[in-house]
Amino acid sequence: MGKASSSKKVARAASTGGGRTSRGARPWGWYLSMGLVVVLGMVTIVFSRNDRQQVAAARPTIRDHWHTAYGFYNCTKFEPQLPQPPTLIGLHTHNDGLMHIEPQNSQDTGKGATLGRFASGQPGFELEPGRMEYPGAKPVKDGQKCGDKRASLQMWVWDNEQDDKGRVVPGDPRDLRIRDNMLLTMAFVPEGTEVPKPPSVDNLKNPNAGEGAHTGGAPPASPNGSIPIPPAVPPEGDATPGASTPGASDAPPASDAPPASDAPPASDAPASPTPVPPAGEAPLTPPR
Repeated sequence: MGKASSSKKVARAASTGGGRTSRGARPWGWYLSMGLVVVLGMVTIVFSRNDRQQVAAARPTIRDHWHTAYGFYNCTKFEPQLPQPPTLIGLHTHNDGLMHIEPQNSQDTGKGATLGRFASGQPGFELEPGRMEYPGAKPVKDGQKCGDKRASLQMWVWDNEQDDKGRVVPGDPRDLRIRDNMLLTMAFVPEGTEVPKPPSVDNLKNPNAGEGAHTGGAPPASPNGSIPIPPAVPPEGDATPGASTPGASDAPPASDAPPASDAPPASDAPASPTPVPPAGEAPLTPPR
């Protein structure tokens, strides 16, 4: 019995190559491959998330057309809205109290769509930390007074028309990013003043209404909103509808009228009418 059992063990060992069976070995290769898959998946997720964030940060693009309501609240009142500038850059206004963000190049896209960029396209608009020259108003500077209180330049922002809280954006006002449907009130007020939303907020409901003032656009509308049409010139004679209106140059050509040289002189006119001969006969000579 012992000899037969030993023979079986020898045969079994020979079939496995003389070492341990594979049942007891650890699959290190499989573990390493699974770990590599997990690491590569995490790296891919991180990079794709960064790409999405960069794409979102790149807006507005040259395909976007955004609008922001703005106003300058000077102590206790809003100053008049800015006029349309003679030359339009990617951030401009159409005398409607709105910033129109229509990027034209890399200066207007992404992080370039700022309040400073908008101010650079408005003649006479100077902006820097703690100081602003708004066209049509006196320059303001931190420390000057509104009434008997010292005031400062503050940038109040609301994310949209429904936002009722608003917030002050600190830092350089030239770096303030402009967003779609945002409300911005540039305020020169004492600390603690309740700053209102810009009065042009209602224009966001139809933000393209002021586009007609664009250079090279449609002609200005009349007070009732219609485009004026020049009066038609009344036709001479019985012109048919749809026909062109005849002018002086459309008169019948001179060749259709009998020339003056063909008319007989008054002195040579016959005393009596000359009889007309029948067809085919020679003309009759009147008696002398």
